[in-house]
Amino acid sequence: MSLERLRLSLSDRYRLEGELGQGGMATVYLAHDLKHDRKVALKVLRPELAAVIGAERFLAEIKTTANLQHPHILSLFDSGEVEGTVYYVMPYVEGESLRDRLRRVKQLPVEEALRITTEVADALQYAHGHGVIHRDIKPENILLHGGHALVADFGIALAVSRSDGGTRMTETGMSLGTPHYMSPEQAMGEREITPTADVYALGCVLYEMLTGEPPFPGPTAQAIVAKLLTSEPEPVTTLRKTVPPHVEAALGIALQKLPADRFAGAAQFAAVLGDTGTVLR
Repeated sequence: MSLERLRLSLSDRYRLEGELGQGGMATVYLAHDLKHDRKVALKVLRPELAAVIGAERFLAEIKTTANLQHPHILSLFDSGEVEGTVYYVMPYVEGESLRDRLRRVKQLPVEEALRITTEVADALQYAHGHGVIHRDIKPENILLHGGHALVADFGIALAVSRSDGGTRMTETGMSLGTPHYMSPEQAMGEREITPTADVYALGCVLYEMLTGEPPFPGPTAQAIVAKLLTSEPEPVTTLRKTVPPHVEAALGIALQKLPADRFAGAAQFAAVLGDTGTVLR
């Protein structure tokens, strides 16, 4: 479906005002919610992805997101389908993504990086308590608004992985998750993913906020996956001497290859990051 047809189909509810950006799963438009007189971000699922997953299946799965109400989770306002084109609507956030910020400054002050990590961990702990694993934590999905973090696209990766299309993604040249932040078990294609996969991804994001690079950089997805399965990341204090020892130790646990060797939950990771007196193995 063309953008103009979608615009006409939704004209009684939303006025599309322009494209905000494109991601691996969706194109994002700025829209005006006519009923509530507010700006919103309207995301249109990539057509090839919608075709593989199935519109009904995707929309049924992302309903879980609508029930997550937390100060550091971006809400889901609405979702629907028009002639096979799937869209979902979220608040429009004035500000920038963590990816935008990292492009500008490369590295964040240690205190700010820890605060963002703690806020995201709080959101993850809440979601995990409600049975929802994000599966695609990365700087693009962390929005910065009013000095605080908001986690976006909860449930989207879950909807893809649970659908029948999840096993057929490679046929269309698409992959689920982002290699730089993907846990080893996700990279191996394991179907049973636990909350510790999100802890691993958050560890990768913190590592990048502190050093300017993800733990396992590489020119291709295959090279990155090979590194994360077989190598250890360079110690963060080697790259930045101002990082406190307890933060380096916490990262060492969050980035363990085996889920059982990581923090059991995001709250535990955050608690250790905030306790300068913590002594870890």
